[in-house]
Amino acid sequence: MTGRDVPRGVRVATLLAGLMVPVGVLLLVAGVLDLAYWSSPGAGRLTALMDNIQAEYGTVPPAMIRAGRGAVLLVVLGLAGIAYAVLAPLIFKGVRWARSWALGAGAAIFLIGLMTIGSDASQPIYLKDYYATLTGATIGDRIPLIEAQLYPAWYPWLEDAAQGLATLAALGVVIALIWAVVSHAEHFLGRGDQSEPDEWDTAIARMRATRKPSDQG
Repeated sequence: MTGRDVPRGVRVATLLAGLMVPVGVLLLVAGVLDLAYWSSPGAGRLTALMDNIQAEYGTVPPAMIRAGRGAVLLVVLGLAGIAYAVLAPLIFKGVRWARSWALGAGAAIFLIGLMTIGSDASQPIYLKDYYATLTGATIGDRIPLIEAQLYPAWYPWLEDAAQGLATLAALGVVIALIWAVVSHAEHFLGRGDQSEPDEWDTAIARMRATRKPSDQG
């Protein structure tokens, strides 16, 4: 099958699915770095220091890079994005199960990314605010101790960029795939896949039925 034989909508969806691979690598790197930092001695000393400050002065610790299950989630999402290296060429060929998995994975990545970004935005205290609070409480001398144990300043930027790009890319993949399978359902049929229609096929059939005849050209 050549590129000329594949509808444009499918080619666009394949391209966006391919972009999920570098985004997945970025997520995986961010998650591994987070896990590596929180397993280091410096992270233990930082946690103990902030816990002591909170116990003594009631100062709530700031939002930080993800630890524990949050970092593991980044790794899992990263692996899901890398899996598109297999799914993208199969979407190009019109394999139905690859289309379904790509839609499901894309929707999951988008929803999880949206929730994590929302939870980050709901955290009112950031490092600069934390430092300002310490200074106002006349314990600004603790700031150098915290900075000595803190992760590099580019860690949060990498994590935020990975989450944001993954969320946008996943949304793009889902929209492009839905458009491709609604507009060019024949590309994903009659290619040796004799399985019964799945939930995606049923939903897509309903969407096609509601389209105006002029939209189906």
